[in-house]
Amino acid sequence: MPNISLLDLDDLEKTQLKPFIKKALRNRAPDPAFHAIMGHNPELCKSMYIAWGTVFQTGNIDHKLKEIIRVQLSRSVNCNY
Repeated sequence: MPNISLLDLDDLEKTQLKPFIKKALRNRAPDPAFHAIMGHNPELCKSMYIAWGTVFQTGNIDHKLKEIIRVQLSRSVNCNY
């Protein structure tokens, strides 16, 4: 049983997170579960999304490092990435 429930994205789109959710859905990243989980704390969700975008979308991080981060994140949640 999960410790954190997934919030409904339609409900979250009625909050300050709407532009971030729309952009994530348009770009197909991060996964909608990011907002569904992080939406429990909207300020943290917003900050984490901005940090995520800075790391993965601006090109400031070497591609090899991005892949290492992705693999480590998937392993930490037992995802078969």
